[in-house]
Amino acid sequence: MAKIALSLSGGGYRAATFHLGTLAYLNHLKTSDGTPLLDHVNAVSTISGGTLTGLWFILGKCRGWSNAKIISTLYEKLQKGKIIDRAALEFINGKNKNHSLIREMVKIYDEDIFEGATMNDLMKRIDDISIDDFSANATEFTNATEFRFQVGTKQKTSKGGTSQGVIGNSFYKIPQDIASQIRLAEVFAASSCFPGGFEPLFFPRDFKLAADEKNSEYINKVSPLALMDGGVVDNQGIEPICLLRKRKDIDLFIISDAGRGTDKAYTFEENHKAEGLTVHHVNIGLNLIILFMAQFLLWVPRGFWFGLCLGVTLVFLAIRLATALSSRLLLKKYSKKIPFSFNWKQLLHVPLSKYYDLILSRAKSMMALTDKVFMQHIRSLNYATVYQDDKWQNRRIMNALYELCTDKDWDNHLTAEEKKLMEPGEAVNQCSDVAASMGTTLWWSDEDRAKNKPTALVAAGQYNICWNLLEFIYRLRRNNENIGDGIGDITALQAQLEADWKRFKENPTWMAL
Repeated sequence: MAKIALSLSGGGYRAATFHLGTLAYLNHLKTSDGTPLLDHVNAVSTISGGTLTGLWFILGKCRGWSNAKIISTLYEKLQKGKIIDRAALEFINGKNKNHSLIREMVKIYDEDIFEGATMNDLMKRIDDISIDDFSANATEFTNATEFRFQVGTKQKTSKGGTSQGVIGNSFYKIPQDIASQIRLAEVFAASSCFPGGFEPLFFPRDFKLAADEKNSEYINKVSPLALMDGGVVDNQGIEPICLLRKRKDIDLFIISDAGRGTDKAYTFEENHKAEGLTVHHVNIGLNLIILFMAQFLLWVPRGFWFGLCLGVTLVFLAIRLATALSSRLLLKKYSKKIPFSFNWKQLLHVPLSKYYDLILSRAKSMMALTDKVFMQHIRSLNYATVYQDDKWQNRRIMNALYELCTDKDWDNHLTAEEKKLMEPGEAVNQCSDVAASMGTTLWWSDEDRAKNKPTALVAAGQYNICWNLLEFIYRLRRNNENIGDGIGDITALQAQLEADWKRFKENPTWMAL
């Protein structure tokens, strides 16, 4: 039977929900022996938002749940959860000494999603389920490389023992007894805490196992490792599957990619409004307000209004003194490092719009650098390892969220007859547009829900993988490719796929969860 590897890309809730739709459709397809195609997936690699779906999937399998229950339960959790709201309130209210937002997120992930589950829950049952190898991936900052939370069927090691997969990387490996205590909430947090949005999660310092006395000897000799979003080095989860293929056969590699594929050019418009307003004018304004309030206090009778006016006056006075003092201290500290001479008072007369543009243009260009330039470059390099390797020829499918959006070039290499059958149509285009408009967040906004983005994303995952499997089969038949029984199990699905694709064109959400 077909041996399928599946990678689930990053992309926050957009990715988690899109991949959930992909799993749902693979579970819907039935192979010749009556089993769902999803049960032929025996290797999974995940990143960031994809790790949420992947971890929940393998946890459900280890609990003995049906595929349908696993998928529907996670969808309910994604729909109901307001994790960021709770985490922000817990962080702000000051009732604990926690200085890390990602640690607050871990607490809520553990309570609301993973229910206290640990890596041990996977390790002790992995031999009993259809998945042989699973890898949730983060990035380790010290050595600038992936950090993998792997679990798999037991294998003999070179030292004569057994291993269930590497927890760590080539620079540092976590012992199995320690790794078994890691909570799945911590794995997801490490895989998804993207730079700028969150701070790093340090192993073992920020993990619950650090508080257990039995681990003290280990904890004391380990230098903290900074872990962040796995998408920094591989946002599609491709590398672990490529490494896996060196030791086991894979008939088909499905790369489920929830990137939005936006093509808009980076632009920045300067703000020339209120050109005449400077820091000097703001200072004058603050001085006038303080003087006015001081005069006002002279004739306001003692009581509520006097107290209110006094408080407002003191606030403005504090702002005025703080800005003046901090600017002078900073200038005194850094003036010798400035490579040109100037009179600091000149800074008071620079329009505020210039300061605004200096700060905003840098912030936006840095965001574009990480979110577009850097990520797109890494994406291209990772895809090249699969698409430029002849060993993957006719054994790979990219299932991308953006493929069937309006105005996308979906008909490359198709014959005229195939184009007619495969044309998405307006309904699919519009649904894909809605799905791809979802931002990279770990929550749903009210606007997202109002626009039915969760439903659109599930549907996009379902009809995109249907479309891509069908296109894969057409390509094999067109080229008279025959590469074994495993792929034969896939090509035998053609009639099911064609019937389902026809329904998707008429109603993209007919399979909605």
